[in-house]
Amino acid sequence: MSLIAHLQLNQWQEHQLPDSCASPSHYLSVEGDFVISRTTDGSVASYYKHNSWNMKPYDAQGRCVYNFVRWTEDSTNNQLATLIIEEMKRTQLARMYLYRRPRKPNSIKISAINNLARLAFNNNLSLSELFEDANLNQLLLPSFAELGRGQMRDILKLFKELFDVRLKHREFNLAPAEYVLIERMQALYDEYPKTQRDEPKQTKLIPSRLYAALISALDAELDAFNDNGKAIVEFCRRRKDNPHFGMSMHDNARYKDTIHWAKAVSQTMLGSIFERFSVKDWRGLFGYLGQIQLAAKYWIHLFSGMRDNEALHLPADTFTKICAAGVDITILRGYTSKIAGENQTETFWITTPIVEKGVIAARYVGKVAALRHEFDESDLSQYPLFPTLGRPGDYQVFSGAAIAGGSPTYRLNTIMARLPDMVIQEADIRELEQFDGFRNWRNDPDVKVGQAWPLATHQCRRSLAVYSARSGMVSVGSLGLQFKQLTEVMASYYRRGNAFAVNFLQTEESQLWLDELEYERRKAQFIDYEVNVINSTSRLWGGEGSRIQAARDKGRPLIITTDRGATQKKFEKGEMVYKPGPNGGCTSLEPCDKLSFTSIFACLDCEKSILDDDRSLKNIKRGLNNLKRGQSLFVPENPQHKQIESEIRAIYEKLEKYGLLGKVRELA
Repeated sequence: MSLIAHLQLNQWQEHQLPDSCASPSHYLSVEGDFVISRTTDGSVASYYKHNSWNMKPYDAQGRCVYNFVRWTEDSTNNQLATLIIEEMKRTQLARMYLYRRPRKPNSIKISAINNLARLAFNNNLSLSELFEDANLNQLLLPSFAELGRGQMRDILKLFKELFDVRLKHREFNLAPAEYVLIERMQALYDEYPKTQRDEPKQTKLIPSRLYAALISALDAELDAFNDNGKAIVEFCRRRKDNPHFGMSMHDNARYKDTIHWAKAVSQTMLGSIFERFSVKDWRGLFGYLGQIQLAAKYWIHLFSGMRDNEALHLPADTFTKICAAGVDITILRGYTSKIAGENQTETFWITTPIVEKGVIAARYVGKVAALRHEFDESDLSQYPLFPTLGRPGDYQVFSGAAIAGGSPTYRLNTIMARLPDMVIQEADIRELEQFDGFRNWRNDPDVKVGQAWPLATHQCRRSLAVYSARSGMVSVGSLGLQFKQLTEVMASYYRRGNAFAVNFLQTEESQLWLDELEYERRKAQFIDYEVNVINSTSRLWGGEGSRIQAARDKGRPLIITTDRGATQKKFEKGEMVYKPGPNGGCTSLEPCDKLSFTSIFACLDCEKSILDDDRSLKNIKRGLNNLKRGQSLFVPENPQHKQIESEIRAIYEKLEKYGLLGKVRELA
């Protein structure tokens, strides 16, 4: 009972579950009133007899529907089509209930079954007849060989599932009788040009240059739109009031009260932005608004780490601030589908104030959508931040408007075409190879020099985790600092056992997000350690630095400086750390209690410090100069002057101990 097992694991209640049978074999011959799905209140959503099974209640995205008649235009009057539809239902029910592991409804795709139904119907066969050996070899294999790689994969996966069901339930004949056919299909699939099958499937990290370029470009796009947002909304309102406003020159002569497009634009201040983005008519304007809506959504992804479905379900009043411990924190309120047993649960995401410009742009587009479709935006909590601009569908989550569906590929391609800096360079691939050396980036068909970066929303989440943890790697104005601050805020509020946890919803999602951040932060510490310690050509000193340097001098370097793989694992497990300090690096696993605002030189003789002759001495020189400037404010007889003098002498003594006093004095 794979589907029911999945629902029970996710804590769905008994009255919310579909029907079940006492014996597995009974699923192969259920009656028409067998309940396929129920809503959260227990009412029936779909019966087996229906030609479309509504699985939205069990789908986190609220989209899953099994449509058994989409493949044919004559599903009611044709006996063969009716028979095939019944066979499709039997097949899908077997996949739902007789699979060996729990599975989500949206993982049981029906597209491959639709392709088989079409093939059988076009050859005047039922599905059971198609699965006869002769027909499989004469009809299916030649057609299978002509498919694209994705369709081949889906049908091959389907055949393996159905063969597994037939092995356990011999009365099920909607599957190949012998595995030989599947082996032939596998051979055809393996011959298809493809990347390595063992290639890691982890989400691509956006290279730092492209990441910075994307943020800068979207920033400019949103600023340009927001500067004209009110005027564009008013422009669309005039169209709503007067359907002849902004008509084409061709239609201009038909009506007396017509204001043609060029004249309508001239009455506003929109000529410049329309020319910049090639907006020449209403169709072009709504296309541009769709692009801005997508840009605003990506902006939110970049600065929150939320998933695609979570961004689509944000309410219009998502942006707000909360005060905790006297500090104002910017958050986005919304819904997550990651809570067990529930599809949409209210939660929030920690973010940064800069995200507001994306929210503002989305709201302008939302106002236009409300004008166009007469949506109700009187209650912003019941109005989506990203309403549909096209033909409205079911409202689903919000009572005010339908949410936008998945953005068409051409919309993203149009935006990317305006961003020349998003073209992949050799340096970007080298950075990816340095970041993930186990992945064959050179043979990745999506990553080629001279092509646009294959941007996707889920890349924003991973890139945010990486660059927040490694904020020093991104240098676009204050972007690095902004990421660092965002990381600290997220860590404070998402950490398990946090002092504020009682005040906020602590979810599995937030804990997973924190785990990602902490993992990337540990990897960032190893990178710093590798650069400043392992690969350092400067002489090391300080407590830990002297130990490492002494081993080098003896020709027996410590294993932590020679076995990079083992050292990296220690960092990833939290067994080693390398934290920046005022004078160098710190390897203490515990928080430092030696430094203070007035005493920053405790690192000099700390057993955990790693200092060097380059950066550390320059920092110490600056610190000494600051002490001397402070000392000059007092007369020599003043106790404060004498106290600072003793501190300076103590520092000199420590430097003399390491033979570095002369070098410090020589520094400008």
